[in-house]
Amino acid sequence: MGKVKGTLIYIEVNTGTEGAPVWTKIGYQKDCTIDRGAASIDVTNKDSGGWEESLVGYKNWAISFDAFHVEDDPAYLHIEADFEADTIDQYRITTPAHVFIGKAVIEGLSFTAPDGDVSVVSFTLKGTAALVKT
Repeated sequence: MGKVKGTLIYIEVNTGTEGAPVWTKIGYQKDCTIDRGAASIDVTNKDSGGWEESLVGYKNWAISFDAFHVEDDPAYLHIEADFEADTIDQYRITTPAHVFIGKAVIEGLSFTAPDGDVSVVSFTLKGTAALVKT
């Protein structure tokens, strides 16, 4: 597989239930960043020969993305309702070759409204469990 265009990667929210998901694409997406990381556990000791030693700790993931601010977009309305209700929901990231699914909390939901330009909404999601690649 060759290089992947950014336009082929998008974020969806489950507007159904976990047992019967209904994946709704978040409309008018401009960009997205998917971060996966792992904490390290320091196990350095006197026998480490002067070098730090680490073990892999807990893993984590987060998604941030922007979309044009369209107030009647079904996914936007769902995410806004989740934010107001402190709801944890499922999200899906689709690439040409893979699908990633995980539950996340909404850490940020903001929009900009510059004079003479289109309003943009920004989303920040933090995973609450594994991000599963299918």
